[in-house]
Amino acid sequence: MSQGERRERVFISYRRQDSAGHAGRLRDELTRLLGDRVFMDVSDIAPGAEFESVIRRELASCGAVLAVIGTRWREAFDAPREGPDYVRIELAQALGGEGIQVVPVLVQGASLPAAEHLPAELQSLAGRQAVAVRDDRWQDDVANLARGLRRTLKLRRIPVWPVAAGAIVLAAIALWIEFRAAPPPAAFSRERAHVAAIAAAEKAAAACARAKGAEGECPVLLEFAPDGNARNVYYDTGYCPFKGTPFGDCVLEKLAKARIPGFDNVPAAQVGLMIRVEAGGGVKVTVSE
Repeated sequence: MSQGERRERVFISYRRQDSAGHAGRLRDELTRLLGDRVFMDVSDIAPGAEFESVIRRELASCGAVLAVIGTRWREAFDAPREGPDYVRIELAQALGGEGIQVVPVLVQGASLPAAEHLPAELQSLAGRQAVAVRDDRWQDDVANLARGLRRTLKLRRIPVWPVAAGAIVLAAIALWIEFRAAPPPAAFSRERAHVAAIAAAEKAAAACARAKGAEGECPVLLEFAPDGNARNVYYDTGYCPFKGTPFGDCVLEKLAKARIPGFDNVPAAQVGLMIRVEAGGGVKVTVSE
């Protein structure tokens, strides 16, 4: 890899006997959120390929390695084994490399092992900031992880060009009505997508009853298919003051019906909004990107 080349790949390291199910689910969710940048051995190594050489090549080109750690992850280092310990090989290379963010991802309620309980070449893992992905908060926790990876790897959600904020506010309602007619697909328009998403969020907020004392702000991420229909909507953070209330759930339900003009030049479009509920009950919606 040449100096200065961006590393956008994410490598998932895991033990099959410890967390194969969680790792597979994590890969599926991150692929949906980050696109085709996520590598996992079971699904991404072709039959007949030389396993270790593929692993080392992928590690050399990735920008982040996720060490998925379950409740039996550490004890495997002490168990007798035949053949190489690929988890040990993967993490040793990642921790010893330059420009690779190594993130311990704790599943099954596991804790990050202390340095003295790890092989010498992996002890620096204990000093890395860990991320817990809980079964009962899976979507939120993975969304939070994806958000951090986007920031670390400098990934852009959708094509970027200047947006006229004034035009968005003035034309929001009119364009929202127009977009419901599903115009023919064209090049993706960031400005028109923002207008439609803001109008949809304002309409959703007006239709949902707010619980007493539910105020604060939450970032919401909408993902649209090329036909312009929303295919996924979620709160893009692990905690929001009002998202657990009837109001918060209602907003997501209403936004799941949102649409933007169809497009044909990108596989998916994501629009980030910030919904703010004020003490007096008023709601403001802005683009959060």
